[in-house]
Amino acid sequence: MDQDVKFMSEALAEARKAFEKDEVPVGAVVVKDGEIIGRGYNLRESTADPTAHAEIVALREAAKKVGSWRLNGATVYVTLEPCPMCAGALILARVDRVVFGACDPKFG
Repeated sequence: MDQDVKFMSEALAEARKAFEKDEVPVGAVVVKDGEIIGRGYNLRESTADPTAHAEIVALREAAKKVGSWRLNGATVYVTLEPCPMCAGALILARVDRVVFGACDPKFG
């Protein structure tokens, strides 16, 4: 199975978790060296945190797992095109590649 398809399927599974919690159904995974090091889905409503987008949640988990905010060599798979805030975080985290499932004409 193509790696992009495999990891996008994982991001979709995260989006389903958001949907089940009445959140905006967006999911993300951070992958490095073929291993998922971070997972996340939107949690804005349940946490009352405007920054709790799927990408941010996944980046935080990945940084904690590797012990560094620098995620060089990582790829982020996200079900929806990142908003400007998340795009900035992806740049600051030094992620090498972003794969998104759908364009977001409103915020992407």
